[in-house]
Amino acid sequence: MTNPSTIKLKRVYDKSAKSDGVRLLADRLWPRGIKKTELDYDDWIKALCPPNDLRKAWHQDEISDAQFKRQYIQSLQSAPEAMAAVAQLAEKKPITLLSVVKDLEQSHLPILKQAIINAMK
Repeated sequence: MTNPSTIKLKRVYDKSAKSDGVRLLADRLWPRGIKKTELDYDDWIKALCPPNDLRKAWHQDEISDAQFKRQYIQSLQSAPEAMAAVAQLAEKKPITLLSVVKDLEQSHLPILKQAIINAMK
């Protein structure tokens, strides 16, 4: 099994690196201001991103961080095939989860990273 530290979080606006491994876009919406031909990514994992209504409710402070996390984890459970595919990939090689968010640690990415690690076990 791959070390969980081989799952990295990175902004789409940051320069890609060889150490990124497989680069997975982990946002439901395409990054504003970036052409599809300009972004260095391997796959877009829309099925593992927070649903639009959940994302909007969280960003507008209509739900707490704890409520967001609980509901997001529930939504991830409705995409077992996508989660299994990403977990299998992460077991074989480093992956980097890409997002437009400014604060990676205060986003959906750490929740997604933990769900991938859990699926690897």
